[in-house]
Amino acid sequence: MNKNKAAAYLWSTGFVLFFVTIVLYVFIHQPAVESDAERTAQLIESWAFASAIWRLETLAVVMVIISSWYFAAIEKSMSWFLVTLAHIVMIVMYANMLGAYPAAAESFTWAPYLYPMVYDTSVWIFGFSNFLFLAGLVFIYISSEVLSKWIKWTGALISALLAMGSLALFFEWLTFGHLMMGGPLFLVLFLLNAYLGLKLAKHHDSLTPHERH
Repeated sequence: MNKNKAAAYLWSTGFVLFFVTIVLYVFIHQPAVESDAERTAQLIESWAFASAIWRLETLAVVMVIISSWYFAAIEKSMSWFLVTLAHIVMIVMYANMLGAYPAAAESFTWAPYLYPMVYDTSVWIFGFSNFLFLAGLVFIYISSEVLSKWIKWTGALISALLAMGSLALFFEWLTFGHLMMGGPLFLVLFLLNAYLGLKLAKHHDSLTPHERH
């Protein structure tokens, strides 16, 4: 398989995986949001499931890094580079969640300050990395030559709205719970991103051998 198509399919696969894991996490895990005590108790009880979801999402992040890095290189695009950088930063969030969350949750009764510390660190990284990712994605959609106009502008608009929300989270102008009220928009965007990857792969098939190189 040609590298262009492989990168496009890897991009699509990553966002389909994000979509599936988030749906599973929300509808099966149903994370508590009331207090740190509730969060830690639930996390300990369902750690096997939650950690499996986060490991799968880490794989999805790696898929997006590889594919966006490839497109950044061949297109010499700052927008694709921003997406790559954002997901490299995002890896740190998953390392924090998988490495620090269980220890902080188990020690909550005698060291209650640890869990809020690691949780807030993850939220900060989430806001920052998603702002970079979504800002880059706005321009990827606007400049896309493989999507119809309504999909281009729908993707750009959703990306811009979520980018502003992520920036507001980063500056603590709103909470993670407030941003997650826009969760359905994230799911729609992940499906649009998966579609974008398929269109990029199809576009490659339509090129002449000379254009492909």
